[in-house]
Amino acid sequence: MRLSLVAAGLLLSVGAAVAQAPAPAPAPRTVQHLETFARLYGYVRYFHPSDEAAAIDWDKLAVLGAQRVEQAQTEAELKTTLLGLFQPIAPTLQLMPAGKTYVFKAKDITPPSLKGYEIISWQHQGMGQGSAQSPYHSRRMHRRELLKDPAARATFGTLTKSVNAMPYRGKSFRYTALVRNASPQDGPGALWARVDLPDRGTGFFDNMADRPIQSKEWKEYEIKGTIDPQASVLYFGSMLVGSGQIQVDNIQVAVQEDGAWKTIFATDFEEDEVKQYPRSISGQANTSRFVANNSNDAYSFLVSATDAAQGKHSVVIRSLDKAEAQAESVAGSSKALFPQQAQIGEVVQEDLGSGLRCVLPLALYGTKDATFPAANKAALESLQAELKQLTPSRFTGNDRAVRLADVVITWNIFQHFYPYFAVTNSNWPAALPEALRAAYPDQSEEDNLKNLRRLTARLHDGHVRVQPPARANNYRYLPIRWEWVQNQLIITHVAGDSLGVQRGDIVTKINGQPAAAYFREAEQYISAATPGWLHYRAAGETLMGPPNAALALQVQRPNTESQAVTLHFNKAGLRNDESTHPMSRLISPSVYYLNLDRIPMDAINELLPELTKMKTIICDLRGYPKGNHPLISHLLSQPDTAKRWMRVPHFIYPDQKRIAGYTPFGWEMKPSKPHLSARIIFITDGSAISYAESYMGFIEGYKLATIIGQPTAGTNGNINPFTLPGNYTISWTGMEVRKHDGSQHHGVGIKPSIYLEKTIQGVREDRDEFLEKAIELANAN
Repeated sequence: MRLSLVAAGLLLSVGAAVAQAPAPAPAPRTVQHLETFARLYGYVRYFHPSDEAAAIDWDKLAVLGAQRVEQAQTEAELKTTLLGLFQPIAPTLQLMPAGKTYVFKAKDITPPSLKGYEIISWQHQGMGQGSAQSPYHSRRMHRRELLKDPAARATFGTLTKSVNAMPYRGKSFRYTALVRNASPQDGPGALWARVDLPDRGTGFFDNMADRPIQSKEWKEYEIKGTIDPQASVLYFGSMLVGSGQIQVDNIQVAVQEDGAWKTIFATDFEEDEVKQYPRSISGQANTSRFVANNSNDAYSFLVSATDAAQGKHSVVIRSLDKAEAQAESVAGSSKALFPQQAQIGEVVQEDLGSGLRCVLPLALYGTKDATFPAANKAALESLQAELKQLTPSRFTGNDRAVRLADVVITWNIFQHFYPYFAVTNSNWPAALPEALRAAYPDQSEEDNLKNLRRLTARLHDGHVRVQPPARANNYRYLPIRWEWVQNQLIITHVAGDSLGVQRGDIVTKINGQPAAAYFREAEQYISAATPGWLHYRAAGETLMGPPNAALALQVQRPNTESQAVTLHFNKAGLRNDESTHPMSRLISPSVYYLNLDRIPMDAINELLPELTKMKTIICDLRGYPKGNHPLISHLLSQPDTAKRWMRVPHFIYPDQKRIAGYTPFGWEMKPSKPHLSARIIFITDGSAISYAESYMGFIEGYKLATIIGQPTAGTNGNINPFTLPGNYTISWTGMEVRKHDGSQHHGVGIKPSIYLEKTIQGVREDRDEFLEKAIELANAN
């Protein structure tokens, strides 16, 4: 399935870390209490249908709950704490002694008269997060699904501008603007700039994470950098993080030519009308004006005619208060997502640990205005007041409560909605106390990142990526690429001639460790469904590090003594699959090559008359297709009838018990003319994931080609990313995808009919042995 790409590199969150003395390891009782809280949190958040629970800020409640629960010294204190946290939003919750089943009386939650009442209960098609375009939806019966919840998810608002960077490759640039922060006690402001490479890599990024704008006075701020020699687009803008208001004026971008600065973009907003900017994300270079990146509808972007730094106009970026944000939200449908519904009298009745068992209704009666019974007003207002004191823009991974909350939220999302536990052997229940213990003594954002990555690595989901907050995301790359070939770590690409290493060198040690041990350490933080994807990810992750940090290598090349080489993390990343292969080429009069990782469908369409004359077409899909899956329609002889190979589970009960069915999806492709009758050979490997595997699923399922290479990543389906307190973002697979014949795909992938391995000699000779095999097969045709 095609991935939903999320714009990266724009988040910034600045707040004073909570000063803490080094924390000892938590007592076993504390971990057990936190685990009990975590389980109850998931049951109430995702399955209790009260209006009060639906309206609460659940991220804040996770942080507050962690703070309170770790103070409980006994099980009796824990019970009192949990009731204080959850009964104001779930008044029908009961906490009982564990180990026995209780009789729940439906009359206790039934109003005297049912006139005007309907049954309110949760339905989850996957795990919905309020996007109308998503295949995932969470909705309470007889309640509208709020398609956007900006007040709860507001993180940043930014103005974005892009210019074509290719004319300025290799040049220094300078970006300046006048900015003032009208309310520095709230969120910080910042300028930001990013240089993008053609392969979706980043050549430069600065978001002023180390120097946030917090002055109430107009001042000029500056970002300086170099436009990468391979750059495609320069993005820049200004942003407000969290709540508050900033003003921006007199923006200028210049490049250095012949020792002088040449302006390539400038605006003082005097030409702009006094009104709101359009709300979208800029995707085109050379747009004439800025646009507002405001996907959560929680910010206002207004060209103002008051208090400008120069002239009459400036731009005001302002966070919307809750009432404003909700007024701009889009209410969704209240129609049922699927037929099944929890009924009055059905309850979650589960042991939570710490000697407690919860009894919690899954369905309530409700009028159009409120669910029954109503919560205690005073207790609810007290809880809401306490939550209001928490400021999300100041949450960081340095705060133990935030780290614990991140574990609680993450564990519950997968516990209740991850579709692949049956095939991954994840032992997810054991992962919760382990992650809580690890989160307790950690003292840094990096420690929290590692803990979240180690936790989610248990899922064996190749879509899982745990991204740090932008202020902590300052990685650079070594000027090489490497991979494991014939059980040796081989350098496959080198960016430069004076590094002391060359293509084909064997790396025997890294920072004094055997290379294999160094990689095993890295792999514990990577979620992967197959060895191929694990090796692909590890080869990239091990080349990332802090700017200018050193990595000591011991390398061996033929007929020479082993030598020590030191490299530094200071380059833009090289692609794993960097090669000299063009988008397409005629290999021989009867054989054509298509690099599906690079060639767009428009270019394939232009080639179709020539392709119809070929005896063999080699399609290279070692990577990610460039929107060219319609090529499949020219290979099909009959309409696609596989309509259920993607499916989103229906959940009405927690812990994935008694799944209520599935919503199926397929591509439903039809044959297109001209039909390509040539022999088709597909090359693939473990770097092919998601959309690439949907593509390869058709090739395998309809037997459209000979597949050579290595198994694909074994991970497919739309991702469903979420953001945690502290602005860590986690992507994951939210739907189940099978092969076209209904068999397991996850952890299996598309297997080639001819399996291939690279050789060290082939790497040293800069040969593509997979393509050589494809050509050999074509010539033997």
